Amino acid sequence: MIKKCVFIDVFTNSPYAAGNQLAVFPHAENLNSDQMQSLANEINYSETTFVSSANDNNADFEIRIFTPKMEVPFAGHPTLGTAFAIDKITDLWSNKKGFLRLKTKVGVIPVEFKDDVVWMKQNKPEFLKQYTDKKLIADLVGLLPEDISDALPMEEVSTGNKILILPIQSLSSIKKAYGNAEKLGRFYEETGCLAPYLFTKETVEKESRIHSRFFAPHAGILEDPATGSAAGPLTAYLLKHNVFGSEFDLINEQGYEMKRPSKIFMRGTIANDEYGIYIGGCCAYVGKGEFEI
Repeated sequence: MIKKCVFIDVFTNSPYAAGNQLAVFPHAENLNSDQMQSLANEINYSETTFVSSANDNNADFEIRIFTPKMEVPFAGHPTLGTAFAIDKITDLWSNKKGFLRLKTKVGVIPVEFKDDVVWMKQNKPEFLKQYTDKKLIADLVGLLPEDISDALPMEEVSTGNKILILPIQSLSSIKKAYGNAEKLGRFYEETGCLAPYLFTKETVEKESRIHSRFFAPHAGILEDPATGSAAGPLTAYLLKHNVFGSEFDLINEQGYEMKRPSKIFMRGTIANDEYGIYIGGCCAYVGKGEFEI
């Protein structure tokens, strides 16, 4: 059996040089979970997606998302990149209408195409545990307790994946970070929190407002060039703690330490305790491939 896929760089408009890499298998109905995991492991991107028809009137397609080591219920750059591939590259979608509904393990995610940017609306945020032990958390990412900011809490937030939002003092501090595979793996097993998302308001680019990093070696991701499923919880966190006010539209830069600079567009609103969480990015087509199963 031959299975074809397309390759997309997400959160960039420049193929080969930037963004987060994604493989999309557009006709995955006759693949089982083990085959999907084997393909994701072979390709070895942060995530690989598998598209099939949706048995749900509220969705256009169903997608499953795999890292090299596990299936995840939701991820940001795979959702945007898969939507882009369906709209621009594959022959899947004959009834194009400017928006798309993708069914994931955390529900149906609406995706909209506006000019060159693909936008998704993420689920209502859940605010979970706050941590006070700076040494415990700093050890996960190779930092010292004093590298973590005192101005904001270390807080778990979920819009589909439980993410620990970790405020870092400075750009110089965040650049020192790395993922401790053993400690992050144990943290995930004990808490169910996928990984910490480090951020600082000091940036490389003047147009950016946030600089971020994400490590999940226990999930097969040594470091992620751009993490849309963590940018959503970060957007909610920034709204909750009034970091940029009750409404903002900003650029979050990620992947610079990996030489894969990415730009994540984050749009957030809050009114009467109702959150609007929107994550967007450009996508670039890289090429096609095929695999013998």
